Amino acid sequence: MFHTPHWVTQAFPVAIYLHEPGDGGLDRVAIMLANHLLRRGIAVELWMTRMDGPAAGLIDPSLRVRRVPAPRLTRRLSMIAQFPALAAMVRRHRPDILYSAGNQSNMLCALAAWGTATQAVSRISNPIVRPGQTGLAAWLRRSRFRVISRISAMTIAMGEADRQMLAGPGPLAARRVILLPRPTVTPMLERAGRRRGDCPPPSPCPPRHLLMVGRLAEQKDHATALAALARLRHVDWRLKIAGQGPLRQELERLCVQLGIAERVEFLGFVGDQRRLAELMAQADLLLQPSRWEGLVATMIEALGCGTGVVATDSAPDIHPLLAAAGQHPPVPVGDAAAFAAAILWALAHPSPVDRLAGAVHDHCAERALDAHVRAFAHLVGSDGVRWSGAMQNGLLR
Repeated sequence: MFHTPHWVTQAFPVAIYLHEPGDGGLDRVAIMLANHLLRRGIAVELWMTRMDGPAAGLIDPSLRVRRVPAPRLTRRLSMIAQFPALAAMVRRHRPDILYSAGNQSNMLCALAAWGTATQAVSRISNPIVRPGQTGLAAWLRRSRFRVISRISAMTIAMGEADRQMLAGPGPLAARRVILLPRPTVTPMLERAGRRRGDCPPPSPCPPRHLLMVGRLAEQKDHATALAALARLRHVDWRLKIAGQGPLRQELERLCVQLGIAERVEFLGFVGDQRRLAELMAQADLLLQPSRWEGLVATMIEALGCGTGVVATDSAPDIHPLLAAAGQHPPVPVGDAAAFAAAILWALAHPSPVDRLAGAVHDHCAERALDAHVRAFAHLVGSDGVRWSGAMQNGLLR
């Protein structure tokens, strides 16, 4: 599928490690970053274990993609087993930066770059300590993340809470932790928001259109939202669920048990970004009932195109975002009654499109991706010809 020549051994600025082009937000962000670096004239390669997946079509055909050999095991075991191969690739191709797409690959990339001139960049893609996690489990998880950040040249955090945790005093204090916005609101979403803002306010008459976007897995907790909607039989609502995953049949059965199956449509994975933008723009509300999250991409996308959001308290960093957008505060995880009440409040108190989009202004894709380019260039120094693309585009000023 991709051209992956084996003879190039010269150094280049950035290698982006992504296990596979899956259906998650971190996969899209990694691919967007690789494509953006390429457009900015900076040599970049995408290193992946698996070449095929739902997001493979997003990869720029001009982007060099290399396969990182690994045995066919579970994702976690596969990543552990491929350490020797990744370390050998770092030493052979000598990138300035080895960027990890998210939490699961941070340790792998940091160790693969250890002892070389390559700078490992870790990215926090989900909460360091998950909601409800306490005691020894929380301490072990916090310590593991601090160790990884300590041996990484730079760690990108999505929010202040994680930044403070990693940079806190002690022998495991991170070397460098920076906050960068998540590159999420694409020009397509911005245009959808502008069109929505130019239209007259929608009629409050039914049906009210609701949307959920995300993998059908335990983390996303679609069941809580479905239980909440079952409490709102007096409201004429329709729900579309975009996503695929192991819990689809279970969730379909739950809809039947709750007596709401005729109101819920399962769309499967929506890989067409234009179609996804249309779904966002057509919805009155995006429902985000997750048990844990980082800085939620789908929530930012929805706000960016003028759609309100109801969310659970799945991450501390979403509080200021929802407040800035004039949305209902996050409700407790797993609380269907509170989620139902928040939906009613949100339907009765829509925020202006300009306020919703303004809350995520910094997360506009071009602006956020350029912030990543500047951070990379400053990490390694920008005086070499290999970063001339960043300098020619004025990104270092």
